[in-house]
Amino acid sequence: MLAIIDRHLLREAMKATLAFLLVLVLVLASHIFIRFLESVVAGELGPRLLFQFLGFEIVKQLPRIVPPAFFFSILFTLGRMYRDSEMVALASCGVGIVRIYRSYLLAAVLLAGVEAWLSLTVMPWATRTVEEMKYEQQQSVDVAGIEAGQFNEYSRGDLVFYAEKLSEDGKKMLGIFVQNRQQGPVELITAEQGHQYIDKDSGDRFLVLENGYRYRGVIGTSDYSIGKFKQYAVRISLSTEKLQRLRHRAKPTRDLWRSRELVDQAELQFRISLPMAILVFAVLSIPLSRSLPRQGIFGRLLVAFILYFIFINLQDVSESWMQDGVTPLWLGMWWVHVLMLLIGAGLNLPDTAWFSALRYRLAQGRA
Repeated sequence: MLAIIDRHLLREAMKATLAFLLVLVLVLASHIFIRFLESVVAGELGPRLLFQFLGFEIVKQLPRIVPPAFFFSILFTLGRMYRDSEMVALASCGVGIVRIYRSYLLAAVLLAGVEAWLSLTVMPWATRTVEEMKYEQQQSVDVAGIEAGQFNEYSRGDLVFYAEKLSEDGKKMLGIFVQNRQQGPVELITAEQGHQYIDKDSGDRFLVLENGYRYRGVIGTSDYSIGKFKQYAVRISLSTEKLQRLRHRAKPTRDLWRSRELVDQAELQFRISLPMAILVFAVLSIPLSRSLPRQGIFGRLLVAFILYFIFINLQDVSESWMQDGVTPLWLGMWWVHVLMLLIGAGLNLPDTAWFSALRYRLAQGRA
């Protein structure tokens, strides 16, 4: 059975975590909504699916914001207890720093279990769902930025495309004209109809034309050729590194576990590092929340923000180093957590009996 003080600390920590999490979700949702709204205006996303994309994107990003929500919730709750002299009252009753750590580490373990489920199962599922929805939408003309009755430019103007009208289902274009300068000589292509195709392996997007003519040559000369085709494909865009990384993020955890590739192992360690970050932040937050009854916590909060951003940046660096083979597999991304735990241990030194005895001896020696 948990004691009253344990239940009180757990309840306050969970309430503050939910409050911080709600605020972060609202901020994240507004940012994602604006980004997707820009895609709708540019014709890259269908307005009917805007809120579906928004929901899945929030679910995908949720595991990333749970650790900082828990971190700052402990800073807030313990900082308030220090300012209201509640920690002094608890210390006078025999509740020391070890007891405080026990209560918050219990909350951290419970939350880390939920975070592990989110990062290992929910996050790749949401990423995979978003990618599948994007793939399906890219097969539809009206989502790819192609509008009937006007010229559409790609590849910085090297590819100009015109469709007289769209089919009723919006997946085929009728009365097509194309000017292509991507490979040097100018190509003029006319076709009765066409549709878009996304290669699942490479991620490249093609415009597949049907029943038309192709004129190829150098402008101002008689050196040109005319060809008739039943089907002809023009590459619209190449897959980007970001798209490949998103597909990598969408892999199920069981596939990453079986893989021996460094990029897959780095992604696996990244997912595991999210629940571990909750335990690390629990160790860091308790000494950072310490303050005198009339002392503000803004200085400690500044240090907490700095440590949090150092941790996030070191995670990105360690993942890149692991993918590039700079760090060995056994070291991976774990050195970041060990480093932050050592910083937390250093912050707890003033509360140890050894440090107090050393400080007393130094004071006696000066006297």
